[in-house]
Amino acid sequence: MRYYIIVARPHDGGVALIRSGRRWTLPNFAPQTTDARQVDHINAEMRRMLGLETVMLCCSQSRIGDDERDSWRVFVALARNSDTPLPPGARWAAQSDLLSTEFTPPALAYAVNAWFAERDNPLPKRAPWHSAAWFDGALDWIHACLDALGMPAIAPVRQLRAWGLSCAMRVATVGGDVYFKAAPPFMAHEGRVMQAVAERYPALLPPPLAVDAQRGWLLMPDYGDDMLHKSPDIARWETALRLFARMQVEQAAHTPDWLAIGCPDRGLGRMVDLIDPLIMSSTRLFDGKPYGLTADETDRLRALSMRLKLMCARLAQYALPQTLVHGDLGGNILMNGGGYVFFDWTDACISHPFFDMATISGAYFDESALQADASIDYRLRDAYLEAWAAHEPRERLIEAFETAKRLGALHQAMTYMWILTNIAEDERAELEGGLAHWLRNLLRLCG
Repeated sequence: MRYYIIVARPHDGGVALIRSGRRWTLPNFAPQTTDARQVDHINAEMRRMLGLETVMLCCSQSRIGDDERDSWRVFVALARNSDTPLPPGARWAAQSDLLSTEFTPPALAYAVNAWFAERDNPLPKRAPWHSAAWFDGALDWIHACLDALGMPAIAPVRQLRAWGLSCAMRVATVGGDVYFKAAPPFMAHEGRVMQAVAERYPALLPPPLAVDAQRGWLLMPDYGDDMLHKSPDIARWETALRLFARMQVEQAAHTPDWLAIGCPDRGLGRMVDLIDPLIMSSTRLFDGKPYGLTADETDRLRALSMRLKLMCARLAQYALPQTLVHGDLGGNILMNGGGYVFFDWTDACISHPFFDMATISGAYFDESALQADASIDYRLRDAYLEAWAAHEPRERLIEAFETAKRLGALHQAMTYMWILTNIAEDERAELEGGLAHWLRNLLRLCG
């Protein structure tokens, strides 16, 4: 895997090039981690290679081949100190210079031209952090909040992550590390949800330090990095699920409040309305793409339409109320001493509570932590269902749980489709893979 970086000057869009024999290329390196969302190491490499402080905007193009050596990504970055002289063998190139510039590999010429086209005509639904002005405003807000909290920064703000769904930064302060997160406009409710969860359940989520709900900005304390999904201790999982289920039971009476602060309504009735559009859109979205559904999978998915609607009707017959659903629970639980932190609420919505178990199910565990076997599945199921005992007898809870397994995969697929329809076209590739994953899980669970 090789990363190529389009480093642009904010004031004129000029691009940094480095000499490669008699041709030119973009700054590039072989990364140690290939998670396209993580950008701190890319900024560090640009600092080492060019002496420039950069912020990453996005991964604009990718080629992931069967051979790792034939795989590459192109990222777009802004130079924060573009008046700093470039090292020998490097230069700034304006758009007018490209006609006479030979690139190696030649495909980079297309990537750079695409950047200039994007600069003049940004793609629809582009995330807000694709501009120097946005970063200036975010940094000003971070420092103003920290000063008001009596926690001034003691080091430069470092960007950690940038992709279509978030931009995350870390800043060291006199009171410890603080984290900034920005969500796109369609996920801006996350800050309001986290504030409300923290107010009602401080043991489950320490309160954010600051929230700008209109802009989707969050400033958070360091929650730690002891992830539950890396723990093989099944008892810790059981305790976490009991706590979360109790919260869901209590909040079922307050769904109007959650809807009022922006949580999407993804209840069973809404799901029924979206089944056919999801199937139609998915088959079109994957047409001709290597990771897309096969013709057989597409036919099987279309044949599921009525069956899925009947499943929704069946699940609705149980005395289980709709409530607050996290949406991506499995990978977003931290162990904090003897307690837990439930974080990252961008997918929060009002829906059937059992859908949160889709991302907990043993079928999706990291095998380095928990092996997927029936005994673990049953233990986690039973721990989660304890809080719902007042609503239905155990036998009926288990029946509802089994039905919700299949619809939980459908719920996840609908969440991915919601995301894909709200982000820029060139940022969809990795998330399309997530949609395909959940559709295949749906087909598997439905036999």
